Amino acid sequence: MYTNVLKPWLVVLLLVVGVSTPGYSDNPFKMGQVTAEDLKMISYAPDTSASAVVLHDLGESSFSFTKGTQLQFKRIIRIKILKKNGLDEADFVIPYYVQKDGRREEVRNIKGVTYNMESGKQVKIELDDKAIFDEKRDANWRLKKLTMPGVKVGSVIELSYTITSDFIKLLREWEFQHNIPVKWSEYRVGMVPFFDYKQITYGVHPYHIKDAKIEHKTAAYSYTDDVGYAKVDKNGSISMAVVQYQWVMKDVPAFTAEPYLSSASDYISKIEFELSKVQYNDDQPPRYVSGDWESFTKELLKEEEFGGQLTNTAYLKKTVEGLVAGKTDSLEKVKAVMEYVKSNMRWNGKNSIYTDNLRKAFDNRLGSASEVNLLLTALLREAGVAAHPMLVSTREHGRPVMNSPMISKFNYVISYVSVGGKNYSLDATEQDLPFGMLPMRCLNGKGWVFQAPAGKWVPLTGSEKNAQLVSGNLKIQPTGEVTGALTEKYLGVPALQARSSIRNKGKETYIKEFANAGPDWVRKDVKIHNLENLQETLKTEYQLNRTGEGEPASLLYVSPMLTHALDENPFKLATRQFPIDFATPVDETYTFTYQLPEGYDLEEMPKPATVTLPGNAAKFTYVAQMINGQLQVVSKLNINKTLFEASEYGNLREFYNRMVAKHAEKIVLKKKS
Repeated sequence: MYTNVLKPWLVVLLLVVGVSTPGYSDNPFKMGQVTAEDLKMISYAPDTSASAVVLHDLGESSFSFTKGTQLQFKRIIRIKILKKNGLDEADFVIPYYVQKDGRREEVRNIKGVTYNMESGKQVKIELDDKAIFDEKRDANWRLKKLTMPGVKVGSVIELSYTITSDFIKLLREWEFQHNIPVKWSEYRVGMVPFFDYKQITYGVHPYHIKDAKIEHKTAAYSYTDDVGYAKVDKNGSISMAVVQYQWVMKDVPAFTAEPYLSSASDYISKIEFELSKVQYNDDQPPRYVSGDWESFTKELLKEEEFGGQLTNTAYLKKTVEGLVAGKTDSLEKVKAVMEYVKSNMRWNGKNSIYTDNLRKAFDNRLGSASEVNLLLTALLREAGVAAHPMLVSTREHGRPVMNSPMISKFNYVISYVSVGGKNYSLDATEQDLPFGMLPMRCLNGKGWVFQAPAGKWVPLTGSEKNAQLVSGNLKIQPTGEVTGALTEKYLGVPALQARSSIRNKGKETYIKEFANAGPDWVRKDVKIHNLENLQETLKTEYQLNRTGEGEPASLLYVSPMLTHALDENPFKLATRQFPIDFATPVDETYTFTYQLPEGYDLEEMPKPATVTLPGNAAKFTYVAQMINGQLQVVSKLNINKTLFEASEYGNLREFYNRMVAKHAEKIVLKKKS
């Protein structure tokens, strides 16, 4: 982190950024201004379904120079609890940064108050300092956690705190939108002329106020200078032009996660900052902090908690010798090492890019994604294989910013391996991952490979085929009973998901739950093949039975898709603001062959249908036909394009509507007179 100290010879630098607009109040919002109307409020008119609402949220960031250069962030938030399921809004988490050398951000002045109306009077319950807890999230981030006291439906809660930081790269971002509606959200930043920050905005909601004005200020400074062998404290003041930014959004609706949305963080309305340049005066050349991927790569490879973990790996030598003994083919060595890590290391479920101690993780056989996959990289290097760490942002974390390096935009590490002219992206966190396949969470744009001299972006796509193939031979009885043998085959992501489900539940429990196929349906004699052989197709075979009536019926109605019909459209909203991300192509094929009961005629069957989206982005075909005296039904779905823009949502929604309607159609058999 860049932590240069301000010197007294700094000159005034003026920034011209436009004209200020009216309405920038010096004191817009304070703790303790809860009104009777706030407490009596029973619903939020713009969204009566809201479980809670943010009444006011104010954040302010500024710079001070009395202890070197520091950032100060203050926040005050007021929330109204409207329903029981809004009580979780009383839980707060305040992240703050810590370096290994002991320097850390300080979280101070945490004050919380719960307001309730009791017997017509306002009652206040203050947050006890003993109810604030510290928790370690990873090597560099800690969390202050607290729950507001005495919260119930009808409460208004307020929280304020201050974070003081020596790390000027960490200018706080601001989220204007939350999972509950926001009545007023405001962020103010006083930018000093020595630092340039890029502003990155997200979301679709407009600003109610977007203002910038110049204020000429005098600021005190204090620093320690080296004079010979002595250290001398120096103090003074400087004048500067501070740009006071103000961003406000009001009446922001709750952010609602929609199906096939990779990450809320990519679309929620917010503003982020990236330090791009530091220049204390015109006589000094500017220091460019971001935008240089080569420097970013070199610095992180030297970072003790990242690349430094790969420099002293002699403790792995014996393990590697045993793994590659007798193997001359490099790919076989890679597979042996990969299998060893998957079998011997357990992922603790935490995503991280740093590690305190890779050897400790190895000895404990337990670690974060970073530790598991840095260990994989280290073992491969000991085996003589060209392996490099790759930074990834998981789908939940959001897409990385590709135009300039931002370490905060990554949260995961995998290993990038080059063998025999081919490249493989490897992740050893999951036991059920076939070689060369990435888990769904990693399929998120591109990853950054730390490969000399400058690193590179590599697409995060799997080479495996993703498919689900279901076939069955069935017999319809005059009573309406349906019996038959079915086979389900899974490849790629569907196979990984099925294997993980079986492993998590246990094979016996999984089969027991699988046997219950829903009302009237039972699966029997379930057999699972290739559960451990990850490179082969996962296959499930079983007998399917649907109960019938006590006597033959004059009309029989059969759902030809059995238990595999798509019975509802995942896209329920009439309109959508965000892209639709399937992550991987979809290939689903169902083929069912029916032996019809004697003495019955085929009265009605579904008509053939084909629905195709522009550019063959998706295609659905459905055919029901008589072949050699038997009825064959084939349903096939292909999603060939993994990312659809919001403008394509209407077509995609209608595409699924037609598929749902077609799957709902029945076969009608009539008894001969």
